[in-house]
Amino acid sequence: MEPLEWCRDRLLVPGNPLTASLVFAEPAHRDAILALRTAISEIAGSAEVGDVGVGQTKLDWWQQAIAGSNQAAQRHPALQALERTSVLARIDPVEFTPLLQAVEGLLSPPRFENLTETWTYCRGVGGQASRLEARLLGADESLAGLMSDLGASAYLIRITRDLAMDARANRWLVPLDIQADYQVSRSDVVEKNIGPAFDGMVRTLLDTAIGRANRVIEGLDSDALWQHRHLLIHWSLDRRLALRIARRPARILERRLLPGHAGNVWCAWRSARRLRRGVPL
Repeated sequence: MEPLEWCRDRLLVPGNPLTASLVFAEPAHRDAILALRTAISEIAGSAEVGDVGVGQTKLDWWQQAIAGSNQAAQRHPALQALERTSVLARIDPVEFTPLLQAVEGLLSPPRFENLTETWTYCRGVGGQASRLEARLLGADESLAGLMSDLGASAYLIRITRDLAMDARANRWLVPLDIQADYQVSRSDVVEKNIGPAFDGMVRTLLDTAIGRANRVIEGLDSDALWQHRHLLIHWSLDRRLALRIARRPARILERRLLPGHAGNVWCAWRSARRLRRGVPL
């Protein structure tokens, strides 16, 4: 199987927002964005193996593979896709290091004292993914730093969506200050002993994500809006997910919410039309 076809099979599947957003990216950039996001997904998957030692070994392998010091690794289809789309010629491999370090921090469940620590964590993982895509499309350090807040906001939304699932797996990523404000604990979520306070806690986390992303978008000029439209369109799908959760937060106790593909395509098309006119989302 061709490397890019392998990437499509991995990511362009029902339920993945990339399936709806990628078609609105600049055609010349689509394959490179797909290759980059596939590699990021594979790197992030190193933290999901359930064994710290195995996860660390995988991350060490990726560190060497990205740096080009592991020749055997070049046979991996994600690495081949990065090479064929010139991603590693347009992004210094060193720029992947913060992402690798952030994923390493996921090998053991983190604990956050406050929302500031949670945001730093989200910026390290989700934010680095958006930063790399911005750099791929030519953003300077300043703009790439701003765009990383979109990825961090999206990651915070996903953390919020998966609160119940993580709680049952003995992961609890709600910062202690927010937990104290609403008096909702991990055991309350596991036992479904919740009420209006749970709804308030979830909406606070979602409002934080949307608010931080909005501040970034409002500061972008029309050229940046159009150049980095894929990141912004992808963000609009994350915001759609957040608004769906906020309508009835208790639903996340029962299942993992995944917006439908048709609705995502409509949202992506509408966002692309606004960005073409230079109008912020």
